[in-house]
Amino acid sequence: MPTCTSPFQILFTTLVRKSGLFALLALAVLSGPLAPLAGGQVFDLDAQRIPITMVDSAWRFHLGDDARWAGADLDDSSWPTLQPTNDWETQGYPRNTEFAWFRFHLLAPAQTESLVLKLPTIHKSYQLFCDGKLVSQVGTLPPGPAHNVIGADRVFTLPVNAGATAKQVTVALRVWQDPTIAGTRASVLDGDAYAGEPAAVLDQFDTGKKAELLEDAGGDYTFGILRIIIGSAAFLLFCLTRERYYLWFGVYLAQETLFMVFELLAEHQAWSFFPSTFLTIALDLLAGVAFSFFVVEALNPRSLMPVLLPVGLDVLAELSIILVLLGTVSLRNGDIGYCVCVAGNGIVLGWYLIRGWRSGNVDGKLLFFPFAVNEVEHLMNNAADVLRDLNHPWATRLLPSRIVFLREPFRVTLTDVAYLVFLLGMLSVLVYRFARTSRDQQRLSAALQAAHDIQNRLVPVDIPALGGLTAEIAYHAAEEVGGDFCQILPRRDGSTLVAIGDVSGKGLQAAMFGAVAVGALRSLADELLTPAAVLNRLNTALLRTDNSGFVTCLCMVFTGHGEIQVANAGHLAPYLDGEELPLEAGLPLGILANSEYSQSTFLLPRTARLTLLSDGVIEARSDSGELFGFDRTTAISRLAAEEIASQAQRHGQEDDITVITLDWKSTALAAA
Repeated sequence: MPTCTSPFQILFTTLVRKSGLFALLALAVLSGPLAPLAGGQVFDLDAQRIPITMVDSAWRFHLGDDARWAGADLDDSSWPTLQPTNDWETQGYPRNTEFAWFRFHLLAPAQTESLVLKLPTIHKSYQLFCDGKLVSQVGTLPPGPAHNVIGADRVFTLPVNAGATAKQVTVALRVWQDPTIAGTRASVLDGDAYAGEPAAVLDQFDTGKKAELLEDAGGDYTFGILRIIIGSAAFLLFCLTRERYYLWFGVYLAQETLFMVFELLAEHQAWSFFPSTFLTIALDLLAGVAFSFFVVEALNPRSLMPVLLPVGLDVLAELSIILVLLGTVSLRNGDIGYCVCVAGNGIVLGWYLIRGWRSGNVDGKLLFFPFAVNEVEHLMNNAADVLRDLNHPWATRLLPSRIVFLREPFRVTLTDVAYLVFLLGMLSVLVYRFARTSRDQQRLSAALQAAHDIQNRLVPVDIPALGGLTAEIAYHAAEEVGGDFCQILPRRDGSTLVAIGDVSGKGLQAAMFGAVAVGALRSLADELLTPAAVLNRLNTALLRTDNSGFVTCLCMVFTGHGEIQVANAGHLAPYLDGEELPLEAGLPLGILANSEYSQSTFLLPRTARLTLLSDGVIEARSDSGELFGFDRTTAISRLAAEEIASQAQRHGQEDDITVITLDWKSTALAAA
């Protein structure tokens, strides 16, 4: 289940991150002579030559837009003040404000060439002015094409050029928010603002980033590494087994990793708000869909219907965010809709796992615990978001990220613990499933080897020398093993027993039944029975087994003088020099006791080719559904056995294909 990222969380990441180093800095500021002067908007860096000061209190602000408000000579004493690190909307800043200006002043010591100002994340586009001159811009603002951006902490160089005396510089911020999303992004400085000597500010900025990395992001990077390791393992297992179960979990973790990379890049790039938000939506949707497919694949492999409901809820959840961005629904309704759909997705997948567990599915049982732990954390997040939208005072108390278990070496919250249990639980499930699958594959390999041994008995590999008779056999099973069989068995009177048969069905079960037929044929070969008698005895032997299938079989005895005796139990008639021999076909073997089989005798010409084949040749079917058919088979019946089988296979094999060609050359002709 992907992490629940509601519209509130996606559009307004407003948790203030203040490291211990910043707290010490604030204490130094309050204890020194750096208190703001002149009504609360001047910050004095000249007193006692303090190299750095906090500048995140008592900013002057004015709604609207006027280029003259950037100037140093403007009297802003009548402008109201606000605390920029607190919610502006509670201090007279209307939610739907498009333009606003903020101003404060810095008193720089003599001989100061420049100062550096650090501003935290501001979830709006803005321009920074120093004494009326544009210093920098984040995002784009009117006039002209304009768009808000994803905010990040930034530092700016302010030109001062003070002479022999201290100099006051005016800092002005022109802030703009897209009216189409007005009120949907937080109006606040998301962190600390401070200014001072370049070396001191840059050092503090670097120290603060490291502290933030250790305290707040340490867990994120740890989980990122775990995701990469487990995701790589999942993709490797997919490559080894080709099971989509591993693929879907790998895709889910890959999305989670991409999301982390996206957040890291966003801290250094002023990305446009709408494209980056839609990318976030796409990544979130991909995670939800991949995880839903993962759970369903674990319980019902290759089943599409069960995944439609959780995927539909994922789509509705992301649609609620899009509707908020388009202004179709309010933020509160969109956020509630998102959280309800995500919670519904978790409930549906949880029910699937419980149902699978109760039906004896091992994966359902193993997946449920890590899924449930992570889902409880999601439900707490959802409940907190809904209560926050309803302005409930206890909303933040339910946030798992506010429940801290460990603060050093980095902060560990309930969210982190739940996700760690989820990742490690999933890893153990993947390893267990692979071990179980490996054992099953070993057993299957042993069974297939046994089946191949059986197959070698069904179709002879070494064809005995038969005097004037030369044989060629071509065999292509439709599966690992097949149900066709054939035997060429010399007898003690100098004759040769030839049989070809086809067991109903395919695969290992058909091969096992065919092995019974071959065993019976070999035991009957030395009894010098006629073909009809062989079929009668073989029918009796097969009826004694518990197999419900049947066997077609063509049985033929060659004398040493070019005479053949043939009996047929429901099999295809053989071809003699391209012409089908006229035979009466009896019932297949294994159906009815006391079946009688007629026998025909033919005298071969001095040179001849007999072709015996199974119905896999006739029934080969192309992609368009066209059968290979009798006409094509008759036309190629004089070809070599392997060529006949190859043509049928290229046409479209659906059943086992067996072809025997018997080339007869009279011994008298050979002697001549």
